[in-house]
Amino acid sequence: LKHSDLSTVFDGLNVLGSVPWVINKKILNVAQKCWEDGIVLGEIPSRTDFEVPPKPIKPEMREDVNYKDKESPGYKEAIEEYKLYREASVKYNRISQKNMDLRSLRCSLLLKLNQAEKFKNFESIYFPYNVDFRGRAYPIPPHLSNIGSDLSRGLLKFKESKPLGPRGLYWLKVHLANFAGADKMSFDDRASFVDKNMDHVRAAVDD
Repeated sequence: LKHSDLSTVFDGLNVLGSVPWVINKKILNVAQKCWEDGIVLGEIPSRTDFEVPPKPIKPEMREDVNYKDKESPGYKEAIEEYKLYREASVKYNRISQKNMDLRSLRCSLLLKLNQAEKFKNFESIYFPYNVDFRGRAYPIPPHLSNIGSDLSRGLLKFKESKPLGPRGLYWLKVHLANFAGADKMSFDDRASFVDKNMDHVRAAVDD
């Protein structure tokens, strides 16, 4: 790579990095309101942990039970006790994991909202890009970027708006069809799928 001509790659990264963005204040306000009021919506997680049951205590091996003999006195009782312990352990671990996931989601959300809040009054925002080993270009900022999560992308919009145009509308229909599960057909068929369901699309927007 030291002796390669990467000028074309650099030019491409510079083009991506020269696109100006701004914070979508309307989406930011809605996301902040949902978080402050405890409204769980999309990527806005609950502010309340699930109630975790007491951690179950593993039953001790009973000396009066012959575990090799299923017909021995107390065998069924001991096995049932262990099954109840296993079930309680699974429930305890599952709820504990859910709470850990919630804490991670809260941190991720607050990082996005805090960064958007800091940049909301900037006239322009620019993202530096780099290329991974596969040649794919990605913005360097890890939390708020135009290829991040749904919320991350929703918090951003192009500074310089342009008409969508017929071709842009075509690809928007293709994108919508993908979300509707009609992604195993040609692009033209996907666009036609959206045209046939336009009444449903408009009804969803009005709801």
